[in-house]
Amino acid sequence: MPTNFLSEEQRRRFGHFTEDPDEGQLAGSFLLDQTARRRAMAARGARNRIGWAVQLGTIRYLGTFLNNPEEVPAVVVAYVAEQIGLEPDAFAGYGSSEARWDHQEQIRAGYGYTKFEFDQWFALAAQPSPRSRSRAPFLRPR
Repeated sequence: MPTNFLSEEQRRRFGHFTEDPDEGQLAGSFLLDQTARRRAMAARGARNRIGWAVQLGTIRYLGTFLNNPEEVPAVVVAYVAEQIGLEPDAFAGYGSSEARWDHQEQIRAGYGYTKFEFDQWFALAAQPSPRSRSRAPFLRPR
């Protein structure tokens, strides 16, 4: 995803866990409702079940998927694994499994997330900012 419109600090922090989520953040992004638990449990094997649920929470928390889903804090894996009755150690190796890509597509389809691709970036970049509209009256909509 293009990030050249972000500050250096924002680019450094974008799409990464910079610290462990606190209890409120875990509950806000990683708490699995009945539908999410059912979808996670439909994955084959414990590693994929935890992985599916971790990825759902990650996109809720960060707004993007991680290139390596295993780069989440241990507290996240433990929180998710407990909800679906699995041991956190079962998650090991998920970041190199091909199933992670299928899970991302399932999550996009099931929850309405879309990929931020060039055409979306271009449309966003082409929009004048509120600041430029206030300084250039000829850009204001009629």
